[in-house]
Amino acid sequence: MKRWLIACLLLETLCVTYLLKWPVFIPFTSILYTLCGIAISILILIAEQKQLHTATTTLFFRRVHIYQCVMLLLIGVATVYFTDRWITGTPLSYKDADMLPIMEVMGKRFMAGNWKTVYQPIPEIWNGIQPIYLPGMWMPFLIAIKAGFDLRWITSAGIFLSFAMCIILWRPHYKKASGIILFLIMGVFFWWLYTENSHNLIRLSEEGIVIFYYSLLTVTLFSRKFFLAGIAAGLCLLSRYTLAGWFPAMLLYFLVMHKQKRNGLNFLLGVAIILVLLAILPFGLEPFRIALHLPGEYITHAARVWEQNPEYYSISMGFAKFFGPIHIREQHTILVICALLAPVLFMAGCLAGQARMKKQLRHIPVACLKFTVVLVYSFIDVPYQYLFYTSSFISLLAVMIVSADRSVPG
Repeated sequence: MKRWLIACLLLETLCVTYLLKWPVFIPFTSILYTLCGIAISILILIAEQKQLHTATTTLFFRRVHIYQCVMLLLIGVATVYFTDRWITGTPLSYKDADMLPIMEVMGKRFMAGNWKTVYQPIPEIWNGIQPIYLPGMWMPFLIAIKAGFDLRWITSAGIFLSFAMCIILWRPHYKKASGIILFLIMGVFFWWLYTENSHNLIRLSEEGIVIFYYSLLTVTLFSRKFFLAGIAAGLCLLSRYTLAGWFPAMLLYFLVMHKQKRNGLNFLLGVAIILVLLAILPFGLEPFRIALHLPGEYITHAARVWEQNPEYYSISMGFAKFFGPIHIREQHTILVICALLAPVLFMAGCLAGQARMKKQLRHIPVACLKFTVVLVYSFIDVPYQYLFYTSSFISLLAVMIVSADRSVPG
């Protein structure tokens, strides 16, 4: 089982990194990527049922801890060096990518106390663009706005923290062949994210925030700290809409698993706290009203990208390249169906299989999370390459945990 998990992780990582250097193989690579992601979700489900412990009695000065500290120091220094290089080489401009400039305006409005104007059109960007980002996406950048530094440091910090989680969870693989392989996969992945020009993850995007939220959700689900998982899930919900179908699937999980009802209440409480504090209290229902009108906009945006920048579809993962510009609506319909129904069906299948085997499977929520993210991004309207790295971090963290020879100390 461990070998299959690590093999799938390696293939999935290569698909979103260096295999992109061979454009002729990208259609095949896109299919392989999705198959590897689904395989990882299934292997997580049937793997030995370990739990992530949140405390450890081992002493700090053990050799493995020294290695981990060195690894953290190295990626920390590399993160600062490469992030500074990206920022220096590309001044922030909405003409290159408007996401961060829009969030900067939203943040400045919020910091000025003009909460009612946060979601009003922005005249200085594209002659009055409508802000659409939910609070979990733009609020972390308030730190940069308040302190006066470039917003992309926050993006990079989210990625660094996600790698830090991976390094902490690497400990049980110390002195094992899996430790070397997982270390190399992390290294290859880190080097690609911080040195490759094509994906724009650090240079132009806000995706580091999303990556951190989903990494945090993965770890808290493994630790079965469902209140914290609810907080992380709420942050995920207020960043992207990827988990729209995963939440009903989780409700089904808590309803069917009779012993999980208390966990379910803790989970819902965590989600509710985030929604109320970050969205409803300061902005009412306005962010959600805007979100409900977005599906049609995605179709229009996809058509515009096909016309102006069709190369985005041929140089990244995702199945949009197989639909082409004349089947955008059909692709979007499949995306909606997959996003809303596939997680519930996957969850129902997991619970039915568990009942048939008469064996409790502890990792169903994580397996369903991985399955959902892979499927949604595979059918996403415009497959910007930086979107796919969230799923890679879920895989990396999950494989670190379930392929260990014992329960993993966190």
